[in-house]
Amino acid sequence: MNLNHLLEQAAAEHGSEVAIRFSNTEITYTTFLDAVRRLARGMFRLGVRRGDRVALMLPNLPQFPIAYYAILRLGAVVVPVNMMYKGREAVLLLEDSEATTLIAWSGVWDDLSRYVSLLGSLKHIIMLGESLPETTEDLTKLIARSQPMTDMVDLDDDDPAVVQYTSGVTGTPKGAELTHGNLTSNVSACREIMRVTPRDTMLGVLPLFHPIGQTLIMHLSLTTGGALELHPRFDPETVVNSLRGGSATLFIGVPSLFSILLNSVKEDDTPPEQPIRLCVCGGGTIPEDVLKQFEKVFGTYILECYTISETSPVTSFNQWRTGRRVGSLGHPIPGAEMKVVDERGHEATIGEVGEIIIKGSNVMRGYINKPRLTEEVLRDGWFHTGDLGKMDINGFFYLVERKNDRIIKGGFSIYPSEVEAVVYGHPDIAEVAVVGIPDEVMGEEVKACVVLREGATVTTEQLSEYCRQSMALYKVPAVVRFYKDLPRTPTGRINKEELRG
Repeated sequence: MNLNHLLEQAAAEHGSEVAIRFSNTEITYTTFLDAVRRLARGMFRLGVRRGDRVALMLPNLPQFPIAYYAILRLGAVVVPVNMMYKGREAVLLLEDSEATTLIAWSGVWDDLSRYVSLLGSLKHIIMLGESLPETTEDLTKLIARSQPMTDMVDLDDDDPAVVQYTSGVTGTPKGAELTHGNLTSNVSACREIMRVTPRDTMLGVLPLFHPIGQTLIMHLSLTTGGALELHPRFDPETVVNSLRGGSATLFIGVPSLFSILLNSVKEDDTPPEQPIRLCVCGGGTIPEDVLKQFEKVFGTYILECYTISETSPVTSFNQWRTGRRVGSLGHPIPGAEMKVVDERGHEATIGEVGEIIIKGSNVMRGYINKPRLTEEVLRDGWFHTGDLGKMDINGFFYLVERKNDRIIKGGFSIYPSEVEAVVYGHPDIAEVAVVGIPDEVMGEEVKACVVLREGATVTTEQLSEYCRQSMALYKVPAVVRFYKDLPRTPTGRINKEELRG
């Protein structure tokens, strides 16, 4: 089923209600769907057809979901491109995906223009912005001058919808092919778990080119009949005001966003009168101290989930019906299975650390142009994540660490998350990231990268002594470095590669 069917249904039931809030503008479902239909017609006239891959490189503007659903309406395939990519990085994705069309923000053109002429597959460039090159189509004019396309290409669940690029389990960017069935099943499961209704307003802060932004923010709100409050960039003060002001009911974030927002709240701020109904944390584990303090300050509730690009992206969730375990990944969502296996592929015992593998309607078809790698990670119907985890006696899963983040010191395995959990307990620590660094004697040593709270003066020696009291000596960081801010990826995650360097 084409994902547009869900949008059509939402628009039929909630046509006069707000679909998107952006700045001081409100767009109703009727207006939004009309723009989707018009752009679909305009792209069809340009020659975009079923199966074509269309790269989408736009910030969090209303035009992103308009273009996204227009592409799917034609039976074409969306290739989301990170807005922070430089020209060479973006073109590598366009080349690998063999994109026939590019829809992009004019601000990236200067960097892209030097490379796009090298792409043999690229036939059309549609731009949004001002002072556009003559060789490109104007996105705004293309929508305005096209008649609505009321029909859509009928698709099967197994037809591709998105090629989502990810570093995956090997560190090299690769395109995970997600189907309409993958996305619709993931949206349906998350809607049920989060109890999303048309009365909800989603706070859209994470970039929509990210899989969490697409499924848990864009699709979940716009296919349910709720409102999507879009923010083009992450401004902590603005987001805090939205969280505390009662304008939104749902917030989706990654762990670092919760830490940043918590640190942005002033001590004399009063509790919100209309607290946000529910927050969801994906893309990694949130420290328990941060979660509990955030819930207290904002008067809300955080559900943690397990997300991977290759699984559309949600695989497991802390759920109302099964209870919550802070620090866990919860239980598998409806339609998905999870288990932990040892190095021989045998199912691990309760509490034993092994690789998490996944099976279900949310798992990708495979990586485009990489059949051998697809065979390596998809074995007997199970997707091998490369993540190390464990399961407790009550069926709750826990993420221990990525395989390639594990520190091997003198033959002992150290998981950064367990060291980070101890350091976070120190009252002077605002943020911490732990990485492994080379050591001639031990193979690797533990390095803690720390951001102090405002006014704190803790020293390296004091922090090391604090750690010695709470963990085995071999886990205590040998190197402590203080930072004003930790480096981050465009999606807000801490950039551990840079910290290792």
